[in-house]
Amino acid sequence: MWITFLPVATLQYFRFMMHPVKMNSIIGLTVMLSLLAIAPQPTFAACKNPGGSSGSNKVGSQVNGSSVTICASAEIISPARSVTVKSVVTATKPIAKPAPKQAVKVIPKLIPAFHKPASAAKPPKPKVIVSKKTKVVSKPSSKNATAAAADFTPADVSANVYPSNQLSVGQPASFESTAVQHYRTGTLLNLPTEVRFTPISVIWNFGSGYYLTGAFVGHAFNSAGTHAVEVRVVYAVSYRIRGSSSWISEPDTITLSEALKVEVSASAMTKNQPIEKPSAGSKVLLVGQDCLENPGTFGCN
Repeated sequence: MWITFLPVATLQYFRFMMHPVKMNSIIGLTVMLSLLAIAPQPTFAACKNPGGSSGSNKVGSQVNGSSVTICASAEIISPARSVTVKSVVTATKPIAKPAPKQAVKVIPKLIPAFHKPASAAKPPKPKVIVSKKTKVVSKPSSKNATAAAADFTPADVSANVYPSNQLSVGQPASFESTAVQHYRTGTLLNLPTEVRFTPISVIWNFGSGYYLTGAFVGHAFNSAGTHAVEVRVVYAVSYRIRGSSSWISEPDTITLSEALKVEVSASAMTKNQPIEKPSAGSKVLLVGQDCLENPGTFGCN
């Protein structure tokens, strides 16, 4: 009966071949770790729209729903310089050992009991030498990068109706929005930052596919009931950081909306109603048709 002994290396080879899937997993994990090691780390605050430079800072922006994020980064470069370093060196000077003395035969003598032998002399302390040295060391230039981000939100939009939200069928009403250009301020990298919000579009939705544009519009409802009116304002965004006199525009816009309810009763206005005397400062306007019957006619709004 023959017994074959395989070398240890051969057994390890067969064991390796029996688990190719496990080996592939290890190789894949190694490749992923190597990619993570060499991947560059972001040093700038996360804003997708670069805005260029403002003074010595790089800036950018990004709209997130109803707010805008302003990003800024700065890189401080320290120039190469020479530094004088002083050091103190201490050294101990050894003391030479005395030459060994030849042995001398001593004849013991009788010493009285009250007499104490003299103590042996202490060896001298080593001498410490202190010296100061000066060395000039050159330090290379270095970079120090910092980044910051801040969020800015425009003022809320409000909608108002005059004379009130209780109207009659066919009664003219004025609708007003508070959308005006305004500013928000903050700080980035300890620098004052200013954001400007400018309304570029104001759209009123009166339902049933009827829209009007403008901060001030007029409208009369032709049916009784509760009517939902929505105003939608689109803001253009621009910003600047101290050190720059020019505004940087954000390519995206911010849209805000506000809704109000108007109760319209069935008692319609008629032509036979008495005409009130015009108030001081009122103007007479040329209109296309009767505004009571056709409130959407040119000049009635």
